[in-house]
Amino acid sequence: MPDPDFTAQDAKMLVGSRRIVDVVDVNTQKGIEMSMAQFVRYYETPEVEREKLYNMISLEFSHTKLANIVKRPNVVDLVDWVDNMWPRHLKERQTESTNAILEMKYPKVKKYCLMSVKGCFTDFHIDFGGTSVWYHVFRGGKIFWLIPPTLQNLELYEEWVVSGKQSDIFLGDRVELCQRIELKQGYTFFIPSGWIHAVYTPVDSLVFGGNILHSFNVPMQLRIHEIEDRTRVQAKFRYPFYYEMCWYVLERYVFCLTQRSHFSREYLQESMLIDTTRKRSLDSFSSDSWGDMDEDLCDVGPQEDKDNNPEKVPKISSDVPSSPNSTHSEGKEMLGKKPKSRFFKRTLSNESEESIKSATVDYSKTPAGSPATEVPAKWTHLTEFELKGLKALVEKLESLPENKKCVPEGIEDPQALLEDMKNILKEHAEDDQSLAISGIPVVSWPKKNAKRYSRPSPPRNCCSM
Repeated sequence: MPDPDFTAQDAKMLVGSRRIVDVVDVNTQKGIEMSMAQFVRYYETPEVEREKLYNMISLEFSHTKLANIVKRPNVVDLVDWVDNMWPRHLKERQTESTNAILEMKYPKVKKYCLMSVKGCFTDFHIDFGGTSVWYHVFRGGKIFWLIPPTLQNLELYEEWVVSGKQSDIFLGDRVELCQRIELKQGYTFFIPSGWIHAVYTPVDSLVFGGNILHSFNVPMQLRIHEIEDRTRVQAKFRYPFYYEMCWYVLERYVFCLTQRSHFSREYLQESMLIDTTRKRSLDSFSSDSWGDMDEDLCDVGPQEDKDNNPEKVPKISSDVPSSPNSTHSEGKEMLGKKPKSRFFKRTLSNESEESIKSATVDYSKTPAGSPATEVPAKWTHLTEFELKGLKALVEKLESLPENKKCVPEGIEDPQALLEDMKNILKEHAEDDQSLAISGIPVVSWPKKNAKRYSRPSPPRNCCSM
């Protein structure tokens, strides 16, 4: 985190005084635009001189200087789908610091700065896409009202949202259980997927936070996404590229468990960052035979620019209402085949090519992306949460009509990917849960050593979010 004397002025300097941010007028719950310079000027105005209550909850600051001094909790980095599932070569193309969807190369919801003055309030909401939230009170304090996401509570929440009577009904009085907690300066808070919450600011506050999707509560994430569908939450207030992300999750798990890629040759070449002056030509590779590549070629990833909609995407989660007609208030409105015999050089570095060819190791049981893989024959046990989540993803993606599947451009045969995942689910149905909890992610990107290419930007993929 920044030094203790870090101020709103410092934030302005690090993200740019001209950066335009969405600000919520707390009394009207309407959104307006301000520059960072304008908002910081307001934020630093003495309380008695403020004519209105403004709440800034939309400043996503990845790809700014501020991002270099605000680090997320380590556990967040380990499980975030953006870090572990989304193709790295697409993320690395991101140069725009704002959240203009036209320029977005990945779901840019990792780091937010929230500045709220005393008296700001965000009514009950669920963070977009069922994302989980990390939330650090750098200065000031916050008061949360939390409602667990039981089926009954979620039904009551949905009814409350569509009723249009949010200002007349305090949802906490209608649900099974509502807990009030106070966060003080220096506290770090995690909000699990689906939890309904409201937020009050008792003193001028500065908060850092962010949103993540992960593999350990996928059914809840999908349930919240469906609630957003039914309540017609606007696209700009939702998790960007949601279904594209779901396809990437399946592809990464299938690859890391079986060494089988479902990306096109062009996407392999792009995502693997192959230097043809020192590696064999991709012309000799099919989607079934590229297990011959060594570790520095393991950058699996696809998908190009998408959505020509210039609207901006979700505002920070933990402080935003999810009513489809409201703007944002403090956060947002709101499986196995065997590959070829050769494997990564890292795992077989002490063996000759002849011994590699004669090996009888079952590589389909090896988590190729696992950073601590030492014995290729070791079976990778999946947690019950991952198994339930992957099953839910398969069922959801299969149920979507063709025009809403949003299959990323680089995936050649989505049905084959789904079938591979179904096979994995069958093979791992009896996984030992005591061994599944290893502390080592099943899916992660290996260290890259391959020479980079300078490539022109490809055509945009216009699949909707």
